[in-house]
Amino acid sequence: MNESNNGWNWISAINSFTVDKLGTAAEVLSSLATLTCVCGMMGNGLVVWLLSCRGQRTPFCTYVLHLAVADFLFLLCTAVTLYLETPMLAYEVMQRVKFFAYTASLSLLTAISTQRCLSVLFPIWYKCHRPQYLSAVVCALLWALSLLMSVVATLFCSEFWLGVESQCFMVDSVFSFLIMGIFTPVMVLSSVTLFVRVRRSSRQWGRRPTRLYVVVLASVVVFLICALPLSISWYFLYWLDLPKRQKILALHVAYLSSALSSSANPVIYFVVGSQGRRGLWEPLGAMLRRALREEPEGEGRETPSTGTNDLGA
Repeated sequence: MNESNNGWNWISAINSFTVDKLGTAAEVLSSLATLTCVCGMMGNGLVVWLLSCRGQRTPFCTYVLHLAVADFLFLLCTAVTLYLETPMLAYEVMQRVKFFAYTASLSLLTAISTQRCLSVLFPIWYKCHRPQYLSAVVCALLWALSLLMSVVATLFCSEFWLGVESQCFMVDSVFSFLIMGIFTPVMVLSSVTLFVRVRRSSRQWGRRPTRLYVVVLASVVVFLICALPLSISWYFLYWLDLPKRQKILALHVAYLSSALSSSANPVIYFVVGSQGRRGLWEPLGAMLRRALREEPEGEGRETPSTGTNDLGA
C-alpha cells in the first residue's frame, strides 16, 4: 500500500497512465472490453425495452428488468472510464456510479437466485402466500442499499473529499465483507441448493428442468467466473507486491471479464428461449417470455399470466 488503503484510489492511480505506456496487450484488452461493453449495452437495452413494453410484469420479470438496467449502467461507466486517463472529477463520478451499478447487479442476482430457490423449496407458500409486491420492494431496497454504499464510499474515500485513510480502510473492509462475505455466499448457496433440489426432482419424477432454472444457474455461473475478478482487483490486488505493469494488465483483464459478465445475461435469455422454437424466425419477445417462464414445457402456453406464469415466478 502506498498513499491510501482504498481500492478506488489505487485504480485511479493506475488509470492515470496512458495506454501507450502499457503496451499492446493492454491496448487490445481495452479495445475488447469497449467492444464488449457496446454489445452488452445493446443487449441489455433490448431486454429493458421488451420488458418495459409489457403492461403486467411478473415478479421474476421485475428482477430481470432491474438487473438489465444495472448491467447497462455498469457497462456504460466501464466504457467511459477506459478512456478517461486521469483521475479527474468526471472519472471519479464514473467510478462511483460503476461501483453503484456493480453492487446493484450483484445484489439483484442474489435476490433472483434466492427467490427462485425459495419457490422450489416452498412451492405452496410461494404461490399462495408470497406478498404481491415483494419483488418490487426488494428491488427498491437493493437499489437504495447500493446507493447508500456508493455515497458512503464517496464521502470517506473520494480524492475530492479528502477522505481519512483509516476511515477509508474501514469502509473498504465493510464493503468487502458485504460483497464477498454475504452477497456472493448467499448466491452460491441458493444456487447449489436449487441445482441439487431440481436434479433430484428430475430424476425422481422424470421432469425436465424449467428454462428459468437454466437461466438462473447460467447467470450465476457466468457472474462467478467473470465478475468476481473485478471485486478481487478492487479490494485485494493493490495489496499484492506486484510490478505496476502487471497490476495494470490484471486490472484490464478484470475490466474485460466484468464486461463479459454484464453482457452475457441477454445472450443467455435468448439462447435458452430459442431452444425448441416453432419456426425459423420468431419475435425476440417470444423468446424472452419462453426463457423466463417458470412452468415446465407444455404447461401454461395458452393461459394468460396470473402472476406466476408466462414470464416466470
